[in-house]
Amino acid sequence: MKPFWRILTIIFFLELALAPTSTFIISSQKIDRFTNKEGFNQNTIHAIEQDKYGFLWFGTPNGLIKYDGYEFESYSSESNANSISNNYINYLFNDLNDVLWIGTNTSLNVYIPWLEKFHNITINNNTRIRHIASDSKERIWVATQNKLYVCSAIDIENGVYEVSKNVLEPYSDIADINDYYFLDDNSILLGTKEGLLRFSIIEDSENGTLELKKHTGFSALTGTNITVIKKIKDIFWIGTDSGLFKAILEGDRMHIISSYEHLSIQDNSNSILVINDILEDHAGIIWLGTKEHGLAKYNQNTDSFENFTYDPKNKLGLSSPYINSLLEDNFNVLWIGTAQGGINKLDPSQKQFINFTHNPYDPYSISDNLINSILEDSKGRLWVSSYNESVFRSLNFVNDSQVQKLRFEAIQDFPLSKQDIVRCIYEDEKGYIWFGSDFSVVVYNPLTGRFKRIQLQQNGVPLPDQVYFTIQQTEKDKIILAGNQITVLHNPWEQVDKEEKPQIEIRSHIEIGTRIAHTILKDSRGKYWFGTDNGLLIGTVTNGTIDIINSYNANNISELSLSNSNIFSLYEDMKGNIWVGTFGGGLNKFSFDQSGALSSIDYFRKSSVLPDDAVYGILPEGEDFIWMSTDMGLCRYNLLTGVIDIFDVRDGLINNNFRQSAYFKGKSGYYYFGGLNGLTIFKPSTIKLNELPPKATITKLSVNNKLIGIGEEYKGNIILEKSISESESISINEKEQIISFDVLVNHSTSPYKNKIFYKLEGFNDDWVERDEGKTTVTYTNLSPGNYIFKVKGTNGDGHGSTNSTNLKLEITPVWYNTWWSILIFMTLIFFAAFGIIIYFVEHEKLKQRLKYEKLDKERLDISNQGKFKFFTNISHEFRTPLTLIAGPLERIIEQNTDAKNTKYLDIIQKNTKRLLSLVDQLITFRQAEQGFTNLNLSKNTLGNFLYPTTEAFENYAKEKNINFFYKFNSSNEEVIIDVEKIERIIFNLLSNSFKNTPPHGNIFIEADTFYKDDNQMIRIDVVDSGKGIPAEDLPNIFDRFYQLGDDTGKNISGGGIGLAFCNSIVNLLGGTITVKSEPFKETRFSVIIPSKTEEEFELLDNTNSGKSFIKDWVPLPTADITDSMNAKTNGIQKEYTILIVENEKDVQHFLLTSLSDKYNIVIANNGVEGLEKIKLHKPDLIISDVMMPEMDGFELCKRIKSDIEICHLPVLLLTALGDYEDLIKGLEFGADEYISKPFSIKHLELRIHKLIQNNIRLKEYFSKNSLLPKKDIEISTRDVEFLNKVIDAIEKNISDSNFGVEELAVEIGLSTSHFYRRLKQLTGQVPNVYLRNYRLQRAAELLRRNDGAKVAEVMYQIGIESSSYFSTSFKKLHGVSPSDF
Repeated sequence: MKPFWRILTIIFFLELALAPTSTFIISSQKIDRFTNKEGFNQNTIHAIEQDKYGFLWFGTPNGLIKYDGYEFESYSSESNANSISNNYINYLFNDLNDVLWIGTNTSLNVYIPWLEKFHNITINNNTRIRHIASDSKERIWVATQNKLYVCSAIDIENGVYEVSKNVLEPYSDIADINDYYFLDDNSILLGTKEGLLRFSIIEDSENGTLELKKHTGFSALTGTNITVIKKIKDIFWIGTDSGLFKAILEGDRMHIISSYEHLSIQDNSNSILVINDILEDHAGIIWLGTKEHGLAKYNQNTDSFENFTYDPKNKLGLSSPYINSLLEDNFNVLWIGTAQGGINKLDPSQKQFINFTHNPYDPYSISDNLINSILEDSKGRLWVSSYNESVFRSLNFVNDSQVQKLRFEAIQDFPLSKQDIVRCIYEDEKGYIWFGSDFSVVVYNPLTGRFKRIQLQQNGVPLPDQVYFTIQQTEKDKIILAGNQITVLHNPWEQVDKEEKPQIEIRSHIEIGTRIAHTILKDSRGKYWFGTDNGLLIGTVTNGTIDIINSYNANNISELSLSNSNIFSLYEDMKGNIWVGTFGGGLNKFSFDQSGALSSIDYFRKSSVLPDDAVYGILPEGEDFIWMSTDMGLCRYNLLTGVIDIFDVRDGLINNNFRQSAYFKGKSGYYYFGGLNGLTIFKPSTIKLNELPPKATITKLSVNNKLIGIGEEYKGNIILEKSISESESISINEKEQIISFDVLVNHSTSPYKNKIFYKLEGFNDDWVERDEGKTTVTYTNLSPGNYIFKVKGTNGDGHGSTNSTNLKLEITPVWYNTWWSILIFMTLIFFAAFGIIIYFVEHEKLKQRLKYEKLDKERLDISNQGKFKFFTNISHEFRTPLTLIAGPLERIIEQNTDAKNTKYLDIIQKNTKRLLSLVDQLITFRQAEQGFTNLNLSKNTLGNFLYPTTEAFENYAKEKNINFFYKFNSSNEEVIIDVEKIERIIFNLLSNSFKNTPPHGNIFIEADTFYKDDNQMIRIDVVDSGKGIPAEDLPNIFDRFYQLGDDTGKNISGGGIGLAFCNSIVNLLGGTITVKSEPFKETRFSVIIPSKTEEEFELLDNTNSGKSFIKDWVPLPTADITDSMNAKTNGIQKEYTILIVENEKDVQHFLLTSLSDKYNIVIANNGVEGLEKIKLHKPDLIISDVMMPEMDGFELCKRIKSDIEICHLPVLLLTALGDYEDLIKGLEFGADEYISKPFSIKHLELRIHKLIQNNIRLKEYFSKNSLLPKKDIEISTRDVEFLNKVIDAIEKNISDSNFGVEELAVEIGLSTSHFYRRLKQLTGQVPNVYLRNYRLQRAAELLRRNDGAKVAEVMYQIGIESSSYFSTSFKKLHGVSPSDF
């Protein structure tokens, strides 16, 4: 324990510092009331608390009330199941977990704000809760009469708490508990009805139990009813029902520093001070709530109390002297719970507007509320004129100590009647006070205290009565009076003093018509501005004479006009700008240039800056601000920034509507404004703006006008899992068309001046402003998507938070608006639209195509006509030289005795007849097209006509190894036909079949006759099993010059004019020709021709009838050609072998005969057969035609050059395609030579010789060299690539003696056998020899450099380890030993 003397020293200094000075102040701050009249349904308040959202909760004897700053919401036990269990509320407490604890007369409840749920905590039945508090371990201590329980949270959201037994059970004799205070984690002070007790807290951690151990009581307060305990700055403030005590605690001893039985020593009443509540606010100020003495504010510096007492006559004060509870909210506003007086609200930082109104019960109040004019005279006395009571003045002088306690008196000896209303009061430089009224002028002499009414006259004649709205002294000896006229008085004071009824001669005056002058301003330039009810008059006063030099009104034609002509006030700022207050036009600003000429007029209107367009008065505050009175309150305007602050009744003004001429700035620093309800006085320095930012809160959610509850199922979905204020995001379906949010701005200073700003990002990007602090924001028909609802606000003084309250809103689409359904719909629409577009595009294309086809057909017809004409002419020209060839050729054949020449002559004769037949066919085709062909009819049987035709092709079928057969029905049926033309049809059809049918295929002719409409018809079908005709080509097969085949020209199976010729002849004969084809199964050409009648036969000249076309051209017997080929192939084998790939037998025979003397000749009929014979015979050269069935020459060349084993073989292409493009194509496929038909056999032999000799030289070169040849020897690109890969692989591993043929093959990606054959065929060297020679050539190169390298070093570098092998091999290759090289 500390020394006793030290304790006494502390007490001594504390008493010196805190000793009461018996100072007592009655406060006149405005207090707002909330009683039944204001919608608050309870008049007695037991407890006040604020929750985490800033909402206030009031506990009353008849329920619980929540206040959001704008509206009250009541909860009672009868309201619904989710509510309090008893209406009588004794205590409220908000714990550290933001749970609101509610102590009632019978039970304990908790409220979970984020779930908006009440729960009942069971303690004892019918237990009255007196106090609730929390310790540092977040345990809740609940006091009933003389019992104490501890509650520990288990599941807060479900209201599950563990409640201990009564920890005061061993002390059953303890008095009722009113309050308690935790000294630390281990001790507690209990304030009871019989004194202050201290207990130790003993916690058994193993059993989880608590016990209290009692210490001795504090004797100083024994028997005292302790109502409240607060520790403030290490001093205990103890409220009792017998006064207030300030004490310090020293162990188990308490020392009373001060005690207060009364609020002041002047209080002589017998009423003892009863303390119900003690509060320390954010500024450290201590507030007392008393039982009968109202509210007290403690001033620590003076140790005095400022008392807020109850006055039934003062509606701006407390509503009751009984204060039960106090609370300071988040915005530093003091809430006062009273008994029988409802809720009172005191804002300590409220604007210090001092208001005076007429009180009929107070003789010292102002005489009238309707103020006309105000004056603070040079002595500090306040003069006021009103509409109903003329003039009254203050009894005391205006200063800081007296301004709130001004008392007023009506002037009884004022010389004017109440009907003569005083419009202005003015004090001149001599101290005289002038009063201007509707009819008169009155002067007050402060020295004599007398009022005198003066009579104005001019030249001895009294002036008629007039109104005087403004009076001003312009010079030391001149006074201007303005109203209906503007009058100048010269030195009137002497007459005022001497005469009982002064008659003053005016110096000058001017008439201003129907105008009334309201105000006068003398500017810094010496000009006088007169504001009238019809514009501005600007003039000068010289020697008492007024001259008007300019005027402005709202009707000026120029841009420099007023916004309204009714002028109430004028002010000149420090920059020389004139500010004009109008009635209906707002504020006008006159600006001047350097010469003093007016340059511009700026307007400040209700639509831009001001709250109202009526500006009654203008008063300056320093150089940067002006104050204005309007019909919407007072305004403070910043001349530099343009920011305006607006003050109205919500800020403490007595009214919003002010009056003309009722404004004044006193020398005391106070500003005066009069209005409809009285007088307002303030100092601008005391008008502070509240800079505490508000908090915006979303309080409710409604969907389709239905309020959504927490956890409530709405159409199968739970929208809110917790309070909308706590929710970060919600999801609502698109079909819910109306979504509403209840939002408010939480700031309790002036809630009805708060403003809300909101926006829904994703819907609107601009903030929407509402001039209210609570509203409902509704959105309808929102599209699916993600939005963010943002809310923020400003307080009554326009200060807002930079942060907003955000809620993510997801509008989910209905199923048919989901992304997948939209995707399906869009896909369907797209394809439908695409289909429609394609349809119209294709339709248009078809129209265009038909149009162009028509044009092309016309152009083609013209072109074909030209072609046929040209061909016909050429054909006629061909007949003569062909005749000259055919005639002598027959003579030579008859005289030839050389069997060797017979074969050549037969080929010439055969192809001469073939060419002559083609010429005749062209001529016939031309004649058929032009319709000039004559029919040569003959009578014959079907068999006699067809048998010779088919027999002509039998030998050809045997030669081609094709199964050829026929079937003729009705062979003996007589028909009348043109034999030659039908034979030409059959010849062309059979030629096509033989050309497109492979060996072992089938060709079949079927013929028959039948009758149709009594007409004899001949049907001839030519059927083959060849490759057929693709389905896409069938419609065009009979077109002229149409050829079958792919884009590369291979696999051509027909074309030219053959089928077109057949079609023309059939049409000429009046028949039809059709075709059906299934490739490689059956292709059937069907010809139906009518047999001519006897009448037609008799009419025509048939002298040449029966001539056979087929018999004039019969192919050579296959046996002859075969025998010739066998004769040439049998004999001595030549050194080089040539493979000839050609499908034309005559060309085969010709090349065989021409080349077999020098080369071994191997024949293949197409590319497929050619590839097989290459691998079988390994030729030295390949000669191939280009146009062949199965596989053409281009494809064959491509296959050869792509095969690594045979790509070295030279290929020579022979073709009738002699275009430059075909030459380029052949070379691109790797051909070594390309010769066009017809060709010279001598040229062909030279090209063959060159290609074979180049191959020989290549092998000879590689027998001694391993590097690529540099010139004179041609080598293909593919061979160069192969050899480069081989050389690179050898170079990479040349020094590795283990690097052999197998490793080399693996290096270049071939098997050993493939690599062996490839290299051997290309270079003539086996891989072992090639690798050895390469190393030996590198050795020679290294030795040739003569750089001092020894033989052993060279051996190491080329990968040979045996010196004897190296020496022998080197000498064998280079002719000398390595040492002699």
